[in-house]
Amino acid sequence: MTLLIRRATYLLRDANRIELDADLLIEGSRITSVGRDLPAPSQAEVIDAKGCAVIPGLVNAHTHLYQNLLKGVGSGLRLVPWCDAVLFPIVDVILQEKRTGNERPAYLWSALGTLEMIRAGTTCCQNLDVSMDGIFQAWSDIGLRGVGAITLADDWIPSDVMTESDKLKQSALDYVERWHNPAGRITISLGPSTPFLCSADLLAWVRDTAQALDLGIHIHLSETATEVEESLRDWGIGPIERLEQLRLLGARLSAVHCVHLATTEMDLLARQGVTVVHCPKSNMKLADGLMPWPALKTAGVPVALGNDGCASNDTLDMWEEMRTATLLGSIGAGDPAAITPADIFRAATEIGARACRVDAGTLDPGRLADVAIVDLSASHLRPVHDVLGTLVYCARAGDVRDTIIDGQIVMRERHIRTVDEATLIEEADVVGQELYARAQRSTVKRDQSSTVLTGGSK
Repeated sequence: MTLLIRRATYLLRDANRIELDADLLIEGSRITSVGRDLPAPSQAEVIDAKGCAVIPGLVNAHTHLYQNLLKGVGSGLRLVPWCDAVLFPIVDVILQEKRTGNERPAYLWSALGTLEMIRAGTTCCQNLDVSMDGIFQAWSDIGLRGVGAITLADDWIPSDVMTESDKLKQSALDYVERWHNPAGRITISLGPSTPFLCSADLLAWVRDTAQALDLGIHIHLSETATEVEESLRDWGIGPIERLEQLRLLGARLSAVHCVHLATTEMDLLARQGVTVVHCPKSNMKLADGLMPWPALKTAGVPVALGNDGCASNDTLDMWEEMRTATLLGSIGAGDPAAITPADIFRAATEIGARACRVDAGTLDPGRLADVAIVDLSASHLRPVHDVLGTLVYCARAGDVRDTIIDGQIVMRERHIRTVDEATLIEEADVVGQELYARAQRSTVKRDQSSTVLTGGSK
């Protein structure tokens, strides 16, 4: 497919390169040219972007799509009771369905999240989920670019929702075999949930397997103060040092949260090339704390943005995430210039692409054609003085007019082209209500003798 996006009032190649009245040519899955008055190839579909900002597609670098079944619940709980009361019961019910071979719930929760993200201009996500094939099938059908981080945990979580370690490993390899396609839209990474949920043997297997198969590694890290305290007590070192000791830190690792960090740990993350994924709204809802983005910025650690799951956010709206992140960065540092709109935009685009290990995030020839077109005509966006500031501080999901992924138009003029959106939402609502009702009757329990008081099966 050939697309020509014509006369974009603003074309943001990245946070620092903004072109006016510019065209963008897409051939196949890649951007081939950026400029003014580009000739339209024969058979090209032309999209008029006058009055719009054309931007790289937003990247949700960390989410849990199964939590689309849990929107609007669990408020007022900190992380551990939230896991016990909100997450474990629904995971129990989901696994019951998985054992029967019923993939439809996974397809539907994935479809719900995918549709919400595409409508907000998000073109790629990294999803740490209760792994099922239905998740990836929904991405394939709707047209999202996705990284499936296969959840791995062999400690702390309730025995009813625990899988034996060897089976976990084989299952991860099976998902790689079925779905990992670096030349396509769907790839697989390994998702050891968090250091205290994983034995040293499992973490070593993740390290060696990721190296052998060239996979990303995605992990929750230093989310709560108690996690750090108990790591020091149980292992004599913090969670980040433990991963360094196990040789897991490196450029293939994306570390989620990183709220409670020492300066030496930030320097270590920077030296090893780790990408940190900031989930500000989730951290606020669960009262985890404030990630020290300004200090990470000073240390040279690249920071991406993620929505986290809908049980701790409760939306998949990267525009809200951008605004929240910049405001938190200002108040945390006591300096309104500590985190700039350019920092935020990069985190939501090119650094997110880095965290997901995809060749996207800027609008340059040769890059994957993941693009969002934002209509700037609404009253809350006018007048436009600084388009980057307008996008970061003022834009909303509903301002995204068109979403293009891998060179394919997935949403045009707010209409999803690839699936019957209304029918999917209706079915997902019915199934989601039924599963949630069953979850309220679940008797799954964590071993309360566990000394670890953080993290859960996020």
